[in-house]
Parts: sequence; structure tokens; C-alpha cells
Amino acid sequence: MNKISKEVKIGLAFVIAIFILYYGISFLKGINIFKPSNSFMVVFDDVAGLTQATPVTLNGFQVGLVSSMELDAKHNNRVITYLDMDKGIKIPKGSKMILDVSVLGSATIMMETNPYTQEYVSNTDTIVGIRNKGMIDAAGNMLPQVQNLLPKIDSILSGINLLVNSPALTQSLADVNQITNDLAKTTKQLNSMMATLNKDVPTITGNLSQVSTDLTGVSKQFNQIDLAATYKSVDATMKNIESLSVKMNSKESSLGLLLNDRQLYDSLNATIGNASLLLKDVKENPSRYINVKVF
Repeated sequence: MNKISKEVKIGLAFVIAIFILYYGISFLKGINIFKPSNSFMVVFDDVAGLTQATPVTLNGFQVGLVSSMELDAKHNNRVITYLDMDKGIKIPKGSKMILDVSVLGSATIMMETNPYTQEYVSNTDTIVGIRNKGMIDAAGNMLPQVQNLLPKIDSILSGINLLVNSPALTQSLADVNQITNDLAKTTKQLNSMMATLNKDVPTITGNLSQVSTDLTGVSKQFNQIDLAATYKSVDATMKNIESLSVKMNSKESSLGLLLNDRQLYDSLNATIGNASLLLKDVKENPSRYINVKVF
């Protein structure tokens, strides 16, 4: 048996080391070189976030990974992505390859199979990939709008700053403080008035109770009056007054004749007039009526 030379041993060790290094790097990338796989081509317009060894999932289960990517300059600089799919995985025609990038930047290619066909994609066919518009893309689309809003926000902040530094606002705050103090004083006065009123209310209530008691007594006394007898007495008095009035207006009675006889009135009036003239003449010419003789 011939002995193996040192050079051959070194060469074999070097080859084994290279193989182990290649296998270790592939393993770290998630590539299992000993696992049989099928290769498919997917074309994306944008592969931001996509890297080699990015997993390919079907219903959340990993069924492959990205093996390599290259730029297709002949077709609008689209990116050709090569997928190594597990042996036995078939992709129906019309299926979708959706690139999804999370907020943290990790990418995943999600496969949505077409259940309405029995025809499958071959290794030479090209699948058109779709990029899922996630939060990062939405934030990128919002940046121009945010930039347009910045001048308006700056204007609003300037207005707020001007309002805060305005002397009118300071005066308004001082007025509000004064109004608050006045309200506090008014509330204190109202509380004092209510306390006084609370003290006076029992007295007032007692007086009202006494008045009510007095009214009750008056009502009892009023109820004790014989209204029927009083009515009869008043009625008799009214009848007497009515009889007296009739007699005064009648020409048959003496009082009626005195009140209603015009001739008697004229005679009395003439007599009184003559008496007045007589008294006047007596005052003016007393000698006619009184004779004084001195012996």
C-alpha cells in the first residue's frame, strides 16, 4: 500500500476546508445545499428590503428562499429574483408572489396559489412579482404631503406665538382673574345671606304659623255667628228704611207734605225773607220799634 504524500493530504484538507466554509456560509444564509430544490424566476420592479436568503412562505410556512438576484437591463431595469423552492412544491399558473417588507425592514415573499387551475409554472417561466404597499411605502408617499404642510404648521405656530405674547391676552387673563375674584366674593356674600336667612326662616315660619292659628280662630268665630238672624235683622232694618223713604215721598204724611209741597216751601222762603228784612230794618231804625221815654 502506497503511502499518501503530504502534498495530497494538504490538498484534500484544503478542499474539505473550502467545502466546509462554503457550506457554513450557505447554512448561515439559510441555504441547505443538500436539500433538493426547484428554481423559479420572479421579476420585481422594486426589491427594496429584499436580500439573498429571504424566505418564501405559503400560508405562513417557509417553502423556499431567495438564492440570487440580478438586474435585467433589457426590460426597464427590472430585477430578476431566483427562488429555490422545496422539492415537490408546484406553483399553479396565475399564482402571485407578493413581496412584503415589515416596519423593521425584514422582507418576505408570500406565495398565493391559484386554486382554479391544474397547470403549473415550469422552471423556464417567469413569474411577475407584486410589491405589497406597507407602512414604509405609505410613509414615503406621505413625505411630500408633510413637506407641503410644514409651511402651514410654521404659520400656525407663529400665530400661536404672537397670540401668547399679545398684551391683550395678558389683559384678558387679568380680567378673567378679576371676574373670578368677584365671583368668589359674591359667592361668599350669598353664603352669608343664606346663613342669615336660615336663621330667620324658623322665626318667619313661627309667625306664619301664629297667623294661621289666628285666622283659624277668626274663622271659628265667624262660623259661630248666626248668619240667619243677622240677615233677618238687616232685612228688617232695610224694610224700615224703605217704609220711611216711602212716607217721606208721600203727600199724605206731614213729613211728606213738608218735603213735597211747593207752596209751603215758597211761603216759608218768603217768610224767612221778610224776617230777614225786618231784622235789618230793626238794626238800621231801632227807634221805630223801641220807644224809650225818660220822665
